[in-house]
Amino acid sequence: METLWAYSRAVPACSRAISISYRVDGDLRGRVAAIDTKVCPLYLLTGEYDFSCTPEDTNRTAAAIGGARVEIMEQLGHFPMSENPEQFRRYIAPVLGDILKQSIQTRQGVQV
Repeated sequence: METLWAYSRAVPACSRAISISYRVDGDLRGRVAAIDTKVCPLYLLTGEYDFSCTPEDTNRTAAAIGGARVEIMEQLGHFPMSENPEQFRRYIAPVLGDILKQSIQTRQGVQV
């Protein structure tokens, strides 16, 4: 609940400015196709109840990035680690395991 507490203390004008910054100033849709997932794998995890980055937004972004992996996390929103840590762990643990496996293979000279 620390995340919720921190956001609930934000000044409304700041919250609006942050939202505009993410949605307007931070709009990188025209650049995401340049992401090379062979160089840096990309995992997109979005909560099914996330209204600031909806599952539709995530799927649209992933469609523009060859090799991006998408997981829509059931029963979670924008702050899954705070909302339901156990549920979030079910989604993040396999991603971290995959990253670790790739890291070990790379160090051993195995082509990933």
